[in-house]
Amino acid sequence: MSANDRLSTLRADATVLASKNVASVTRGSGTTAAGVYCVKVSDPNVVDDLANGAIVATLNNFRGEITAIGTPHAYCGGATDAITVVTSNSNGEPADRPFTVAVL
Repeated sequence: MSANDRLSTLRADATVLASKNVASVTRGSGTTAAGVYCVKVSDPNVVDDLANGAIVATLNNFRGEITAIGTPHAYCGGATDAITVVTSNSNGEPADRPFTVAVL
């Protein structure tokens, strides 16, 4: 599969702008901090490879930091089919930011 088969682009408020093989995107439930998102993957082949796959995430037109976690995380209720994405501003403070994420 190509990267475009496993891609999602989102606004800072978790609105999905474009996606493929993404069931849903929600705010992290295990925290009240800004900038925490749960990207639920719908393709079982991708889900099986999340922990070992290369997850690429980038902020869209914003300065700051982004982290994508492919293993179960408390911010997303320990879900095995979710990518936990955490965004922050350029000072490292939690902040809602639009982003793109892909699993390669």
